[in-house]
Parts: sequence; structure tokens; C-alpha cells
Amino acid sequence: MNPFFYPYMRRAVFLLALPTLLIPGRTRAQAPTPAPTVAAAGPSLSYPITLTDGVRSVVRTRRELGIRVGSDGKLTADVGAMKGVLARLAPRFLQEAVNAKPSVYRGAVRIVPGAYARALNVPITAQRLADAVAKDPATKAFTVSFSKKPPLLTAERLKSINGVLGTMRTTTSANAKRNNNIKVAAESIDGTLLSPGEVFSLNKTVGKRTQARGYLTATVFVDAEKVPGIGGGVSQVTGTLFNAAALAGLAIQEVNPHSRPVAYLPIGRDATVAYGSKDLKFANNTKAPVYIAYTFDGSRLHATLFGAKTTGRTVTLRPAVQRLGAGRVNAALYRIVKQNGKVTAKQRLFRHQYRWTPE
Repeated sequence: MNPFFYPYMRRAVFLLALPTLLIPGRTRAQAPTPAPTVAAAGPSLSYPITLTDGVRSVVRTRRELGIRVGSDGKLTADVGAMKGVLARLAPRFLQEAVNAKPSVYRGAVRIVPGAYARALNVPITAQRLADAVAKDPATKAFTVSFSKKPPLLTAERLKSINGVLGTMRTTTSANAKRNNNIKVAAESIDGTLLSPGEVFSLNKTVGKRTQARGYLTATVFVDAEKVPGIGGGVSQVTGTLFNAAALAGLAIQEVNPHSRPVAYLPIGRDATVAYGSKDLKFANNTKAPVYIAYTFDGSRLHATLFGAKTTGRTVTLRPAVQRLGAGRVNAALYRIVKQNGKVTAKQRLFRHQYRWTPE
């Protein structure tokens, strides 16, 4: 070998023997660090669990539901704490009962089924959820348990209702306070069911008209004078229902016309009330339940009485009006009942004198 290369060969050997130096800012290539396993890190208590009834859902974390990590690293549920959480969530799942009711559909009466009341069953839901998490720690959705209660009016109770016995519509004014009173009173009556022989009382059903119960001040008639009073407008609810009940052929036990004519009903067909002194009362003189439906859309008031309809039976109302001069009218109201076109009954429902000072 040429002696000329000896110095370079010794330098190469020297460089190969030097240790590897790490220059700041530069590193050697390293394998990626594996992510910690669930077993190593422990289950996450911020993991969300969806509680659902199939319609509504509430999301809470494991921690919020009283789920903890035990000493063995596994999930454990504090059933007592879980019950407390579920009790606070119970109103979210509450469903009120819905009564069955009759309805007119394409000219025929049908019974619309009601719905059960549902309330979250806290103890059973808590235990089932605790068991589900113990069995499957990855549980992320859970269907809660309910207690159920049937509605007061079921389709079974209304099954004998097959037709409309009587109905009446009237139109209200644009007075907002008066319309408010009409709405409150009509809602109190809507859904009333009269068993055979039972007597309906408007004052008993609607109750005393007070501001605490939502009634406002509007015009009322007192001794034929227009004055402000709490609950003005309830008389229109009374008169509309009276006509529907009279046309249904029910037994009218008490009716009190106004001291002066009203705009929404013909003279001789109106009715008024005064809590504690004047009432509207009628009895269910049929062999089946009578259901009272009452609706108000803001301008039209509609009372309908459903029951067991007799084929071929018709009922009409006929006022007999005698006008004696300004502010003086005598009237009587007759009800005529026909069966297959033949008069089977004629009854006078009331005789009344209207006396007022014309404006």
C-alpha cells in the first residue's frame, strides 16, 4: 500500500470510533409511543350516557349519574346517588294523562282514544341502569322505566256515544277582556261527562268568577244597566250552552234570560248567570253518557253535546215574542220534539219579560 494513504486511514478509524453526538434541536428517529390503554388510564367519568323514553332524551355523564371508578379500576354505580339524580330529571319525562273524547270525522262521530299518564319510575330505573353499566361499561344509551296511570275518561266509558245530540255556535265581540273570560269559562266546561241522571250546573262547573282564577273586568248587565263587572262575557258561554242542551233534548232545570236583549242570540233564546243567585242547570235524561265539548277560537264559540242519538228524532226551538214598545218585550221559548216527522212533545222552557231603557 502506498505510504501516502496511511494518515487518512488512521483518521477514518478514529472517526468510526467516536461516540454519536446529539446536536441540540435534532433527535434521532424514535418509534411512536403507544396510547395508554383503558385499563391503564381508567374509565372516563365524563363519558356521556343518553337516557331516553323513545321521544325525549336527556344526556348526563357517568359522574353526574353517580357512577364511580372502584379500587379495582372498574365502574361501580352508587344507586342511592343515582336515584337522587333521576328524581331531579323526572319532570323532564312526565306526561299527563289525555282523556278519550268524541269527535266528528267526515260526518261521523268517532271516539278518539286517550293516553295514559306516565311518570319516571326512579327506583326501578336506577337499579336497571346500575345493572346495565356493571354488565356493559360502554353503555351509552338507556331506556328509562315508567309507572303508568289511565286517564279519567277512557274510550270504554264513551263507547255508547254515537252521535251529536245538540250543537250551537255564537260569534263574540272584539273585546279582549270579554273574550278572555269566555275562554276561561269554556275551558272549564270542555270535556265534562254527564252520566245518566246527572245534573250539570254551570256555576258549580265554572266556579266563582274572580281575578285569581283568571277573570277580568268587562261589561255585565245589572238590572238592565250596563256596568263593569268581573267575568263579563260568561253569559255568552251560558246562553250558547243552553241552546245546545235544549236542542239535545236534555231536561232543562233552571234557565235565566237577560234583562235586555243580547247581540249574539235571538231574543227569547239567551241565558245568563250570577254566582250564588242565577244558574244554568240541565239533567242527562238519556240512558247513555253525555259529553260536553266546548271550543273557542277567539271569535266563535261552539258548544256540542255528544251522546246516544235516537234515529229519526229531531228537536227545534221556537221563541214566541211579543213586542210591547220601546224596551218592553215579552217572550216564551218552546221546544218541539219530533220522531220520524211526527210531533211527540211540545214544552215551554221559559216565559220572560225583557225590560230595559233603550240607548
